[in-house]
Amino acid sequence: MAADAYYKFIGTIMINRLLTGLILLVSIVFADQNGRISGVITDADTHEPLAGANVVLEGTALGAATDLDGVYLVTNVPVGTYQLKVMYIGYGEISVPVEVTADESTRKDAALKLQVFEGETVEVTAQLEGQARAINQQLSANTIVNVVSSDKIQELPDQNAAESLGRLPGIAVQRDAGEGQKIIVRGLAPKYNLITVNGERIPSTDPADRSVDLSMISSEMLAGIEVYKALTPDKDGDAIGGTVNFVVKKAPEGLQGDFRIQGGYNDLAKDFGVYKAIASLSSRYLNNRLGIIATGSIQRANRSSDAIDAGYTPEGVTSSGESIIKTLQLNLNDRLETRDRYGASLTLDYDIAEGNILFNSFWGRTGRDEILRRRRYNVEAWRSEYTLRDRQIQTDIWTNSLSGSHLFGEVLMDWQGSYSISRRDMPFSHYARFFELGAFRSDLEENKGPTYIPAGAINNLDETFFKHSYFDQEDNTDKDLAAQLDLKYPFTLSTVFAGYIKVGGKYRSKNRDVNKYEIWSNHFGINNLGAESPSGTWDLTSDRKVRISNFWDPAFKADNFLEGQYEFGSGLDVDKLNAFFYTYRNYILTDGNPLYIENPLVAVDDYKAGEKVLAAYIMPEIKFSTYVSLISGIRYEKTKNEYNSIFGTPRISEDDQDVIGLTDTTGQTTREIFLPMVLLRVKPLDWFDVRLTATKSLSRPDYFSLVPYLKRDDDNRIIDEGNPELRPAVAWNYDVYLSFYNTYGLFTIGGFYKDVADVNYIRTTTIREGYWANWKLTSPVNSEYKSTIKGFEIEVQTNLRLLPSPFDGIVFYANYSRIFSETFFPVERIIGRSGPPLFQPIYSDTVRKGKMPGQTDHLLNFSIGYEKGGFSGRLSLFVQPKSLATIGEFEATDTYTSNYARWDLALQQKIGYGLSLYADFLNISNEPEGSYYGVEKFPLDQEYFGWYADLGIRYRF
Repeated sequence: MAADAYYKFIGTIMINRLLTGLILLVSIVFADQNGRISGVITDADTHEPLAGANVVLEGTALGAATDLDGVYLVTNVPVGTYQLKVMYIGYGEISVPVEVTADESTRKDAALKLQVFEGETVEVTAQLEGQARAINQQLSANTIVNVVSSDKIQELPDQNAAESLGRLPGIAVQRDAGEGQKIIVRGLAPKYNLITVNGERIPSTDPADRSVDLSMISSEMLAGIEVYKALTPDKDGDAIGGTVNFVVKKAPEGLQGDFRIQGGYNDLAKDFGVYKAIASLSSRYLNNRLGIIATGSIQRANRSSDAIDAGYTPEGVTSSGESIIKTLQLNLNDRLETRDRYGASLTLDYDIAEGNILFNSFWGRTGRDEILRRRRYNVEAWRSEYTLRDRQIQTDIWTNSLSGSHLFGEVLMDWQGSYSISRRDMPFSHYARFFELGAFRSDLEENKGPTYIPAGAINNLDETFFKHSYFDQEDNTDKDLAAQLDLKYPFTLSTVFAGYIKVGGKYRSKNRDVNKYEIWSNHFGINNLGAESPSGTWDLTSDRKVRISNFWDPAFKADNFLEGQYEFGSGLDVDKLNAFFYTYRNYILTDGNPLYIENPLVAVDDYKAGEKVLAAYIMPEIKFSTYVSLISGIRYEKTKNEYNSIFGTPRISEDDQDVIGLTDTTGQTTREIFLPMVLLRVKPLDWFDVRLTATKSLSRPDYFSLVPYLKRDDDNRIIDEGNPELRPAVAWNYDVYLSFYNTYGLFTIGGFYKDVADVNYIRTTTIREGYWANWKLTSPVNSEYKSTIKGFEIEVQTNLRLLPSPFDGIVFYANYSRIFSETFFPVERIIGRSGPPLFQPIYSDTVRKGKMPGQTDHLLNFSIGYEKGGFSGRLSLFVQPKSLATIGEFEATDTYTSNYARWDLALQQKIGYGLSLYADFLNISNEPEGSYYGVEKFPLDQEYFGWYADLGIRYRF
């Protein structure tokens, strides 16, 4: 730690301790016999709870914000009579008298009405309610947070939680098979962000890094989504980008039900077989003390696509300085994929004297069934290839938590225990490959781009033969066990100077197990079958290899492939290939050696990981009247990692039955870090506030990067190894946010700056001498240079109720983000030695400056809605320009994701008796997803999914 950073850190600790001690001393000396006020704030017309309502005692610093159930609690209130003021943007505020007596709890409920102006009649609509809830929850938070409310979730035509998050400022979406999968927050990749359910983290679903697949979470099952962009000390510190919290619903009063069922259509696959059904039922019992809510969902989606991908290499430059790019290969991909998504949650909450207990269990599963047919033009090897992959993947998450909140005098105690598990299982993946050698004419134009490649192919199916067959399995399991305790003590030094001190601790234990398995065959020919193999009649090539015609499917045809840009033709029959593999896998030989064994290189990728985190924090908040609120605190986290993997050079034993040359190895590291944080909110006017934050956070390295493995590839002279000593990335984060608001909506503008040290990258090292001369070593390292991310976000949420009818039904939302970043990539390190007499090591580093991978310069969201007479419509646009995808040796070899823009339309009409009809139209413009190599005329991949539509009915009571 540098000297200035060290003294800055020590100073922060001393200030926090002195401030906390002073507050405690004064509050104890001047403590009086105080009381408390509690209640529920609701909508006067719908009787729904209002989350994020501000409740203050006029002329004092005492107050609170309502939770998702509309409940508020103000403790440690000096005895006396006050005016209780309740405010909620979009609603008329009220002020009622309340008398506080010593050691007593006073109940004061309130019901607010939508603000009505002269001559105006206002109907409470879902879009208006959703906008109001999101605005008030954002404004009442003690940090910087963006919110998707439950009402807004119901109005958006999103397929999963990742899609809903993409509507918020500063958030880009990583897509897979045409739908959102992971998110990038403020230019930082998914592994830099924390995903939680009711405050408890979801274990990673990725076998290598810490990211979470959000496509399995159905948005309709949630009470809301919160994105915290500035941490407070009571939250986990490993979130440099942000923390996403999915809030699970609790049961309101009375028996309530919400049921949806819909069918759909996928235009690309011409499939009417897609559907979704969601059911939610809740009630309260035992004089409303026990609440039960159960929710379930099932969905089938067609994620089929037409796609191309290609590979390139630089071949120099033209006389004008333009790069010459040679096409190495072009792949045409026809993918048929069905996704089955299931979800369920159960929430029980029980109110006890001075507290409550809550149990929640949340489960989600996505099953993928995929058939991929590929037509590969391998220009580099001068051959054409036909491949087919048939695989199934299943991803599960299951989180369970038991929590409680209890009031002991003036001290509020919150506790929570949780167990979460994620699993990614690939039980079956079969890949088959066919070759045509000498497959191109001499006039092939490989320097003009991929569109010229098919015209140079010979396409001689009579000489196309069976080459490879692979069978893969993979099982990744991640388990988290956590316990947390928080104590919150309010203090009142005077009616205009008050606050609280919050302390707590958390313990989390993680266990991760990654297992891969592969069997394979190679160079299969009819003469290679063993003597005991089953007989068969084969259509053979001229040199007696098994011809592709044995597995051809003449009924298959990929029409209008990539909107007519390429001709795909027919393809392979998946049933014939699977049957062939299972019949002959034990008889396949190459030069008399059986190849039905485990692949030793895959074994090196297996690992077990354990991670234990112990955390503690102290967080005082001071309020001066209603104008100033200051949070100053520090969080301590101690991390212990334990890893088990394999070290050595894998090879096959002489009897071809075992993998030898591998040794089990273990690694262990322990690291400690202090994370100081300061958050200031100033509210000089009733319609304006400013938020300033300075926080420190971290991001732990990818799991596989910490594994102490070593893998040697003798053929290519490459060594891959892990690095158990890899340090976490650490960031100082600074935010300035200005919010302007009134009954018509909210306007915010904010800037952010992140200074990130020890970013993790993969370094390639060329060894120039000794036994390993001219070998390349790849391993994860900490960058020696700091990275910076900065930008600004603008958000507008408004309604046009001030306009005359019929224009008063318009609801508008838009946000824009501009992001800049700078980082340094260690491209290559060369190790050698100087000449005599010193013979000292020489290290020659090649470093490039560029953007953070995944960071896009601009993000834009726009939606305009209209509600009137039971009708609701919303048109939305999501724009995500290009971003850096992978790093090349120099700028011309970098790859980028392509510009992406998507239009969606959602329509709904109430028909009475709690029934509504709705229709959603998604990806209306059929915008392709993709990436490119250096410049856009050299696409790395381009994928079309077509537009799709849903039609459904909803019943609520």
